[in-house]
Parts: sequence; C-alpha cells; structure tokens
Amino acid sequence: MEENSQNWVDRLWRAFSSMKMGLALLGIVALVAGIGTLIPQTEQDPQKAQAVGQLWQTLGFTHLYSTVWFRLLLGLLCVNLIVCSIQRFGSIYRQTFKLTPPSNLAKVPKKNSRVVNGDIGTLQKSAQEFLTRKGYRVVLDEQSDQWSFIAAKRRLGYWGSFITHLSFVVLVLGALLGSILGFKGYMMEGAGTTTPIQQIELSKGKVSETFSVRINSAEDRFLSNGERDNWYTDMSILENGQEVARKTLSVNHPFEYKGVTFYQASFSNGAHFTVAMNGQKIPVVLREQGQNYFQAPGTDLYLIATSIMPSSSSQKAVALYQVYKGTGADPVQSGQLTLGQTVDVQSTYKLTLDSYAGFTGLQVKKDPGVAVIWLGCALLVGGLLLAFYWQPIVLSGILKSENNKQGTLTVGAFSGKSTSTTLEALEQFVSSVTK
Repeated sequence: MEENSQNWVDRLWRAFSSMKMGLALLGIVALVAGIGTLIPQTEQDPQKAQAVGQLWQTLGFTHLYSTVWFRLLLGLLCVNLIVCSIQRFGSIYRQTFKLTPPSNLAKVPKKNSRVVNGDIGTLQKSAQEFLTRKGYRVVLDEQSDQWSFIAAKRRLGYWGSFITHLSFVVLVLGALLGSILGFKGYMMEGAGTTTPIQQIELSKGKVSETFSVRINSAEDRFLSNGERDNWYTDMSILENGQEVARKTLSVNHPFEYKGVTFYQASFSNGAHFTVAMNGQKIPVVLREQGQNYFQAPGTDLYLIATSIMPSSSSQKAVALYQVYKGTGADPVQSGQLTLGQTVDVQSTYKLTLDSYAGFTGLQVKKDPGVAVIWLGCALLVGGLLLAFYWQPIVLSGILKSENNKQGTLTVGAFSGKSTSTTLEALEQFVSSVTK
C-alpha cells in the first residue's frame, strides 16, 4: 500500500515538474483569457453579457475570471511553477554557494578551453592575482601533484530564471487573493444620505465590512471661466453610528479606509422635495433625467425630475418635473418649481421643492491582492534583469606538474547564454597568465 502511494506521489511530482505540462497549462490559460477578452463580462457590461449565447453563459465565459474552473487552471499552473522551482533550487544553490574545483581534466569544460605551459609558481600566482583583481569568488584545491581552482562572478545571475518563475507564482496568488477576498461595486447616493456598505450594488465578490458611508455633500464645481473644475464628494465613514474617518474625494483623488477604496466616478444633480399627503409629510429625493421616481402611496401616480439646476449668483435652484399615470407614455402634469414653491399634483398631494442635492457616483473596490501583485511585478523585473543582464562567468582549471618547476595549466569557461562575454573573460585570463 505504501509503495503504491509512493508511486502516485512520484508520478504526480514528475508530471508537475514537466516543462511540457507548464507550457500546456500556460497555453490553455492564454487561450481561455483571450476568449474572455472577446466575450462581454458581466461586471463590465451586464446588458451585453446577457445577450451572449446561453452555452457561453453556462460555461461561465461571461464571468470568466471568477469561475471555479479558471481559478483551478491558475492553481495548477501555480503548482507546476512551484514544483519546477523546487526542483531547480538545489542546483542553483550549489552553483552559487557551493563551488567545487575540478578533480580531474574531464571536469574542465572542453568546449571553451585553453592550455598554458610555464613555470608552476608563476602560473599559479598569475592566475590567482588575475581572478582576485577581476572580482571573482575563488575556491582552490591544492594537492601534491596538481592545483585546481574554480572562479565565478555575477553568481546572482543564476537566480534570474528562478525569480522570474517565482514572480509568476506571486502574480497568480495575488490575482486569486483579490478575486476570492475582494469585491467591486457602485453606489449613487445624494447629499445627506447614509448607506451601509453592504447595500451597495456589487458586480463581483462579497462585502464582509459592516461600516456605513455618509455623503455630507456632493458638488459639481466650475471655474470662473465656466470650465468644469471637478466633482467633489465630502464623505464620512461611520462605525456604530460614530464618525471614524472623513475626507473630500474627487476624480483621481480616491479615499481608502481599511482596504476599501472609494473612487469618484460620476455625478448627477438632484433635489430634496416634501410631499404633503393625507396629513403626512413625506421626504423625497429625486435625481434629474428620471433616474429615479416617487410613487404616491395608494395611487398610480409617478413623479420624476427631468432637470434640476442648482442655484447660482443670478438665480435660485430650479427643478423641472413630470407626473405620469399608470403605464401612460405621456405625462399628465408637468411644470417648474423654485426653492420653497409648492404645487398641487393631480389634486392628490402637495409638492414642495426644499433644496438642491447633488448625487455622487462612487466606485467601491477592495482588492487585498494588489500589494502581492506589485511584489510579483517587482520580482518579475528583477528576475528578467538578472537573467538577461547579469550572466554568470565561471572559469575553472587544473595545473598539473610535469617536473618540479614546469607545469601545464588547462583552463575552461562555462558558456551559458552570453557566450561572447564568457569567451572574452577566458581570453583575458589566458593573456594575463601568459604575460
């Protein structure tokens, strides 16, 4: 039983350490992600996503990046990269920190090698002086009949590909972390309103936070020349009814609280009204262009604000309104209100314009994987720089004695991707020793 279990472990290890599997998984992820860029995603365009064929919706291609099977693909790719990295770690560590001089000529690189004859003492001294002067880390092995060495510099270059592979693992973990623990949503609220964070309109994820958001004011400011300055929202964070944070945000100036970031996304004019009906006064807040409506209780009358103009130095705030009955396409009443003005609506209730109220549109996002993704990007850049611009240079050789004074020095260079640099270092070594 234990032997069978061990065989399965070995098979899985060999499978996930395979470069072919890694390339296959990478190709599948790239193909699926490519399809995802062509198919509208629910979180970006819900209407177009609903128009996609039912088969694609069932397979999850309209919400691709949050599907279990896509996360499983990323997880398998992550496991493959981790196994490959673990398998290579030992050899990279030995190449960097456990340099071993060659014990015989067969272990001196043959492809790029040179032979120098001369006085034993002079050759040995010249070789050591050159390697020390050029900044090589040198490991020596002295025996009665031979002297050998291995010298290396830019040893951190060995870690370039390892760090690059590791960066992809970190990037995948960051993406999964943000997808599983984060959320993205939207809220459009008027000045003076308080909204629990859990009631915002979500496009993905789930909100675990319990604080509330109060919109103190929302303004669409203009410069003296008539050009728009920016949209500004003065908002507070409330916990247990107490204000714990407050800030004025605007476009490109978000507000972050406990990992949740609020971005200024849109703005709409609105107004506070009072409806007097059956001896009661009902507060109503409407947005212009009919973005919301008020239905009088017990009736089929629907009130909307078609246009709202805030007060300025030359005029008071003005609201244009329309009243619809049932499913009728044409309004049964329309008109204009200024601040404090009251009108009768279909002999059913009295409508008064109390004050102007700006509505702010905020994108709300939490992504705990952002810091991890930035770390992955930094590792990727560092790994690529090491891999392509910090190639290790390794020289090794054996000096054998022919008699008490004369000897033969055989030296070779390990040639990696940067062959020209390695050959140049070998030639410099031979030239220095020969002199």
